Parts: sequence; C-alpha cells; structure tokens
Amino acid sequence: MGVTTTSPKPRFRIAICGAGIAGLALATVLGKYDQKDSPLEVAIYERHSEMSVFGAGISVWQRTWRVMQLLGIDDQLARASERPPSKALGPGFVYRRADRTEDTYNYYTVMLPYGSSTMHRADLIQVLLQNVPQSYTMHMDKKLVNYSEILDEKGDVMHYELHFTDGTTAEADVVIGADGIKSAVRTSMYDIAHRQDCIPDVDREHCSRCSAATPKWTGIITYRALIPTERLKVIDPEHQGFRYTLCYSGKSKHVVSYPVSHGSFINWIGFKTRPEMEGTVYEGKWAEEVPKEEILELFEGWEKEVQDMAQCVDTPTRWVINMISDLPFSVRGRAALLGDAVHAMETHLGAGAGQSIEDAYILGRLLAHPLTTLDRVHEVLRIYQSVRLPFANTIFKYARETGRMCEFNWPGQYDGSDCSDEREQLDKLGKSIYRNWQWQWRESFDEQWDVAEWAIEQFQRTDAQKVQAQ
Repeated sequence: MGVTTTSPKPRFRIAICGAGIAGLALATVLGKYDQKDSPLEVAIYERHSEMSVFGAGISVWQRTWRVMQLLGIDDQLARASERPPSKALGPGFVYRRADRTEDTYNYYTVMLPYGSSTMHRADLIQVLLQNVPQSYTMHMDKKLVNYSEILDEKGDVMHYELHFTDGTTAEADVVIGADGIKSAVRTSMYDIAHRQDCIPDVDREHCSRCSAATPKWTGIITYRALIPTERLKVIDPEHQGFRYTLCYSGKSKHVVSYPVSHGSFINWIGFKTRPEMEGTVYEGKWAEEVPKEEILELFEGWEKEVQDMAQCVDTPTRWVINMISDLPFSVRGRAALLGDAVHAMETHLGAGAGQSIEDAYILGRLLAHPLTTLDRVHEVLRIYQSVRLPFANTIFKYARETGRMCEFNWPGQYDGSDCSDEREQLDKLGKSIYRNWQWQWRESFDEQWDVAEWAIEQFQRTDAQKVQAQ
C-alpha cells in the first residue's frame, strides 16, 4: 500500500469485507476521492492470512480501462498487461469450430475497441494494492461470520457489529460486502431483511424474494490451468494461443485460452455444461485438483490445437461455476454489496472483474462525495443500487447467452449438427455473439457516473430549499 494520507476527524467508519479485486478497487477509489479535511475511516477485513489469488488470468476491456484512466492508474495497469491498450480496433475473441479432428476453422473474430488486454490476476491485485492509502487498515485472517445491527432506544441503527470466526468483533458505520459469491455480508443482509419483512413461517431458502441470495449452480464445470508457453512452443511453435484470446467451440463444451504474464504462460480454461442442472444447488466441493487425464478424456476427439494445449497441462483444478442473479436489492440500511457478492456471473464475456471495478468506482465516489454524511449514507447507497444493479443484471444475461451460443445450445442458432450450410450458420452465430459484446463500447461508463452524480447533487438542492423555507 503506497499512498500516504492523513486523517483528521473521520466523517464515518467503513468496513470493507474482502480484499479481492472488488474490495481493493473500492479502497483505491475511496483513497482517490476522499475529502482531506473530513476523511473516511476505512478498515479492510480479509479472510485469508495473506493476500491470495484465485484464478490465474483476467481480461481487461474498454470500460475497465476507462475506470483505470479516471483513477489515474491506467499506465500501471498497462505495464502489467500482456497487450497494453490501444484505442484502435483489435481482436477481442476469436471463435473456432474445434470439436472434431478435421475441417476445423475460425468462424468469427469479434473486433473490439482496445481489443483484448490480458494479465495475471495477481498483477491487477498488486496494482490496486499499491494505490490503497496507508491510512486504511488491513486486517488479515478475519473471516466474517455475520454482522448485526446495534439499535438505539428508538429502534434506529446506530452502527453495525461485525463478528469473525476467531471470536473477535469490530464496529462500523457502513458495511460493504466485497466478499464474493459466498458473501457473509449478503447472507446477513438477507437474513435480517427476511426476518423483518417476510412471512414468518417461510424460511429464507424458500422465500420468493430472499431465496435469490443463495448461490445456484449454472450447470457449468470448468478446468483451469496455466500452460508454460515454452512447453507449447516445443509442440507447435505457430500455435494461435500465443497471439489471441481464443474460444474453441463444441457441443456443450468449449475451451478459452489467452496469454498472460507477458507471454510466459497461457491461461487455459476448459468448460463442460449440463444445461439441465442450471439453477440447482450444487452439493460437493466447488474447487479441487483433478488428474490431467480427466481433461484429456473430456476433449478426446477434438482438434490438434486443443489436444496440444491439453498435453501441456500439469495440475488442473476443477471449479464449479455458481451464480448470484436477479437479487431484488443490493443495499439495506447502511450496508451494501458489490462484485461477485451481488452479481456472480458466468465468465463468457470476461466481465466479472470489470463489473466489480465499475461497482467499486460508482460506490466509492458516492461514499467519498462531500455531500455524503452519515445520515445520508442509506440514501446514497440507494443511488448506487439504482445505477449499478440493473446494469450488472443485464450483463449477467448477455454472458449467459454468449456461453450457450458458443456451445451451440442457444435456441434459434446453430446447434452443432451436421448440415450443408454450417459455415453460414456459424457466421450468423458469430454475429449474434458480437452483438452481445457491443455494450462494452456502446454503453458509456461515464454516463453512469453522471447519473449518480446528478442524483447526489439533489441533496444540495434540497438543503438550499430548506434554508429558503426557514
């Protein structure tokens, strides 16, 4: 943590639960826009004993670069990127028919402004960590169990009390859940809301409103690995994986690969989908190491490019992809959710981390705004929710559609069967996938902040009207 700030008298205390991309991005934004004469007191609670990185690679698209520009750290991120950003059109995703040994081909290339910039997730974490103010306290090995509302004699919330697995507690005026898909903050928020608002004899898991807070299985299993580039070059020195972000398509399966760590590795992800299991609760481990043979068997009969990469995998991990979708609310009182805690989505648009960063920017600027007082935090959080929750839910749907399309499982599109006009149908499919990417440059991120800023500035107008009425 590299930026030094001073702290006179804090306006209020913020607890950020989770020190992943979402939590560190929020701390970075708060540090950038904090009011020096009336700063915020920020504490970050991370459940691990040291900074850990789940998942290897990450894609950074145009909207995320825009947030980094606004924060003034885009140059730092560019240095960590495999392909530093350029405003020119570049290949984002290359989609390829791959589930056979002959007649395989690239059927569509999605060209995007800024193209695809990829990096190791640890590099992004490091950039964010370097920009968290030193005055913010970081507490490691603090796994949240739940939080409780501490009420005054009128029944209003005075502050929140956080309870950790080690038996300790902490107080905060504002609680932010950046703690991922298994979010303890989300669980506490919906437990409280269900207890206070819903039918008493219906438990939360079966409540028509509150059951959305329970993660559901997408039906997708992924296999993840980092492939050393030099190992693949021995087998195929001209492999496309060295140059592009690729999606190798097949029926109910696909593979995504892209270079990371300045070309030293290729991030490799294999997908297997059981569409009929979508929306169920997965029983069992969400992540575990598996033998290499499981991957080789899964992609047996696929083209040489896929087989060559699979041969280079050493110790893959199998991940169950769960989701959080259609939450009816992401804030309650002075508590709020961001990132995977509120919209854990499928990976098919590489949008999860970017949406977390967008959440963090809007939420951070609103909380740091000079018009935000403790008494107004609950209203400010509702502004955040109104701007971000509907948008993230829309991107969730685009990602889901894209995943079904690239596995030939989307109604009305090519279904993977043999036909004389296969190439024409795949070209049509590619164009449909392309439409699902267009929000990256057609939906302006700046406009979202403009809406949020206009809303918070109405407080000033209201204050002026109250003064005139006196």
